Amino acid sequence: MKVNKEAVFNRKTRLLFIMLIMLAGLFFYFKKFGRSRDIAVSGQVSNTKAGAKKERDNTTSRIDELTREDIVVNYIKAHGELPPYYITKSEARRLGWNPSTGNLCEVAAGKAIGGDIFTNRQALLPVKIGRTWYEADLDYACGRRNAHRVLFSSDRLLFVTYDHYKTVEEK
Repeated sequence: MKVNKEAVFNRKTRLLFIMLIMLAGLFFYFKKFGRSRDIAVSGQVSNTKAGAKKERDNTTSRIDELTREDIVVNYIKAHGELPPYYITKSEARRLGWNPSTGNLCEVAAGKAIGGDIFTNRQALLPVKIGRTWYEADLDYACGRRNAHRVLFSSDRLLFVTYDHYKTVEEK
C-alpha cells in the first residue's frame, strides 16, 4: 500500500490550521468574557435604582477621601509614586471614560485620573535635565474633574495647584 505523502501533509496542515483557529477563538472569548465582573462596590448585588444610587454614593464618598491632598501627598512622599487607585487617562479611556460626560465612577469605580506626564511647557515648575513631571487629580468627587492637581517629579519634588496650573504651591 502506497501512502501519498502530499495528502498526509495537506491533512496535517489542515488539522493544524483548524486547531490554531480554535485556539485563537478561545483566546478572544476568554479575553472578552473570562474576567469576573465587579457587581457592586460593597460586594452586594443590588438590582434596584435605590441600591445603584447607594453604591454610587459609596464610591463617591470613598474616592473623595482617597484623593484628599493630605492622603495623596503623604503617599507620594513615602512611596515616590501614586497610590494604586489612580489610572492614566488612556487606561480610563480603554474602560469607557468620556471626559466630557464625567463618567469615570461609572466605568472605573474607586479610581481617579493620575500618572500622566505633565510637560511643564510654561516652566511653571523647576526644570532639570532628566526630570519628569507627573500629574494627578486631587479632591475628586466623581463627575467631571475639578482644577485641583498634585504635580510630582521623578526626583520627588511635589507641588499642588487649585487653579489648574495658574499657580502652584510646593509641598
